Amino acid sequence: MALSPIEITDLRPIRDLVYESLRSAIMKGHLEAGERLVESEIAERLQVSRTPVREALRMLEKDGIAVSVPRRGTVVVGLKLEDAIEIYSILSVLEGLVAKLAAEHITLAEVQQLKQLKAKKPSLGDFAEYARIFAEFNNILNRASRSTRLMQLMATYASLLSCLRYVSLDTPERQSAAWDEHITIIEAIEKRDGLLAEERAKQHVQNAMEACAARGKR
Repeated sequence: MALSPIEITDLRPIRDLVYESLRSAIMKGHLEAGERLVESEIAERLQVSRTPVREALRMLEKDGIAVSVPRRGTVVVGLKLEDAIEIYSILSVLEGLVAKLAAEHITLAEVQQLKQLKAKKPSLGDFAEYARIFAEFNNILNRASRSTRLMQLMATYASLLSCLRYVSLDTPERQSAAWDEHITIIEAIEKRDGLLAEERAKQHVQNAMEACAARGKR
């Protein structure tokens, strides 16, 4: 099991740190489908108690990338390529609509938040920072859409989207391309061009899906 001790250097609950460590290992293929996730073994390798491990395993089950099997315990399911493509197909429609509505309803303060993100391009290879900024970008657009139901739908896919980023942002080349795609979406929103923002958001999701598919075929 490819897990290293957790460095508890931030204020997040240990449960969340364990969850991210396990989720990353699953999405990167270090923990394969069918592999058992044994609480005691994980706790020993991550050097934490068993309670946050147990809580993290339940979170993975909620994501659908692990499952509790009678007499076997928690087992890795992972995301099959066809599952990822289906999720991306749904996200293409949802994120396109979010971008369109955001362009139509965004406030000046929210536009300024997007401009601040444009100035924070991480170093290539810094996956964690790219993932963090893209998540922040999505949060701003979700709020700017002013659609409560749409925000609720996006929330249901938040964990899966976070998982998929481990695959779609696997290379510096894709990180750079994804950054440029986000910039074009921001520019369309700044112009208040809803149709253009929708088109660019859909293309971004399509590109992410193709990157994910290409990695899945390696």
